[in-house]
Amino acid sequence: MSSTLPLHMYIRPLILEDAHDVSELESRGFPPEERASSETIAFRLTVCPELCSGLFIREVEGQEVKGETLIGHILGTKIPGANDSNRQAFITLESMGKVHDEASSTVAIHSVVISPEHQKKNLATLLLTDYIQKLSNQEVGQRIVIIAHEPLVPFYERIGFQAVGENESVKKDPAFGKAKWCDMVRELVKEEYES
Repeated sequence: MSSTLPLHMYIRPLILEDAHDVSELESRGFPPEERASSETIAFRLTVCPELCSGLFIREVEGQEVKGETLIGHILGTKIPGANDSNRQAFITLESMGKVHDEASSTVAIHSVVISPEHQKKNLATLLLTDYIQKLSNQEVGQRIVIIAHEPLVPFYERIGFQAVGENESVKKDPAFGKAKWCDMVRELVKEEYES
């Protein structure tokens, strides 16, 4: 596996026409009990495509673009806020389905995937950094939450997420309960530029 970055890479919002490729990548990145269904993917790409980003490689011959290949993605929605104003909203088993609350200030990342042949090249860091910057500058919400397998907590901490504790909701599901899942949060802060 080469650590060289692929040529002609770019990031763009995902659209409904990308749903098949997103499903394929989900199936390569997650075991069956952890991946989003085709229906859930289609829901997210229809209802909130601005919260779903894809990392692509353009296939170029000379001056002509022949196509593109999806090599990574982030799927997100806005999840309903906590009932108590002193508590933050976190991902629940319910919010992992076809749930999106446009009025919420909490963006939930449901999956971050890089195709196996392109892993170990810092592409997940690149994709997440771009995602966070765009959401911050567009003032889409106040925070991003994610649930991560315990071994991935240090990776997300390097990108600015803070571990909050074990996710109590997914612990109740036997499929998810096999591993420890940690709630993580990152505040979204708009970058100010001097003119």
